Amino acid sequence: MVVYNKKQIYALWLQAWNEDISLIDNITAADCTVHYVRRMDGKSLGDLYGGEALKEVIKDCYTFFNDVNLSAEMEPIINGPYVLARWNFTGVYKGGIAEAKVKAGEKIRLKGMDLFLIKNGKIKNYWFSWDRAQLIEQLDLL
Repeated sequence: MVVYNKKQIYALWLQAWNEDISLIDNITAADCTVHYVRRMDGKSLGDLYGGEALKEVIKDCYTFFNDVNLSAEMEPIINGPYVLARWNFTGVYKGGIAEAKVKAGEKIRLKGMDLFLIKNGKIKNYWFSWDRAQLIEQLDLL
């Protein structure tokens, strides 16, 4: 079993978003908690658990967007067992979010942050925050 350092874990997280979602299985503890998941369409899923929960976060974006790219805005900040990173998201809107007035095909840009608790070389807890106001404005939901 390969044990990754915290920077490697974050690099693999980005790679899972952009290339191969199955990489999540290599970096996630079986009892990982994904805290307070709110889908792109605003529906809350509450807390989810395990690698499949992290995959669900990624799959949710792919439900509404093509050509997804998640990139680090800066090197992740590592503080003890925590990894904090700021990211940029781009994707081409596919449609499907109720009341969105923007047409499918529009490129959307968002910023957000990830916070991971890493234990024994695996993601144990995941929190994230993203600029919902940016999404509302770009999808013309106002």
